[in-house]
Amino acid sequence: MGKNTRKIKITKTRTIVKRNILQRKNKEIMNLKNEISNLKKYYSKDNLTNTFNKSNGIRRLQLELNRTITQNAPTTIAFIDVDNMKAINDNFGHCSGDKLLVSLGNVITTNIRKDDFVFRFGGDEFVIVFPNADKEQATKIIRRIQESISEINQKEKLQFYISISYGISEYNGSTKIKINEFIKNADIAMYQNKNLNKANMYQEKNLVLN
Repeated sequence: MGKNTRKIKITKTRTIVKRNILQRKNKEIMNLKNEISNLKKYYSKDNLTNTFNKSNGIRRLQLELNRTITQNAPTTIAFIDVDNMKAINDNFGHCSGDKLLVSLGNVITTNIRKDDFVFRFGGDEFVIVFPNADKEQATKIIRRIQESISEINQKEKLQFYISISYGISEYNGSTKIKINEFIKNADIAMYQNKNLNKANMYQEKNLVLN
């Protein structure tokens, strides 16, 4: 075998080896990217309800508030609270309560718009964010969610009745607002709504008794 032939053979071998090394490295890089992507999804989601977790939800909401100021387009949020959650946990167990939260997360996610998002604020509380929407538009979506909840109550014949109270707050960017204050406004509206529902239920019971 001549020197030139040996050199060509060595060069081809080295080329093949380098190519294989590059392929392995590229595969390792792709695997690492996939792992990072999966970790980001894992740490951005609430483990139980598969909605966004609080830290990620707050971060995304802040971006929407910034967008509202620069683009002059409203952002509206709804603060959601499950009615009688403590009684459900106490009487039927925390597993039943967890299933309720999972079902509610699914119902909300199914009924909101493509650009809307929801995150679990804590316990049985959720915050829905409606970019480019005012109170009226957000209320329509909430009512759609309530209709879906009513269907679950009728069809699935649960041991308990699922219902929610909600409060809505709209931000138009005309003045600066802290994100905690924005959420608090919706939370206050939610409690007003909850107390009003309790008062109405009390009046209805009195009417029946009388």
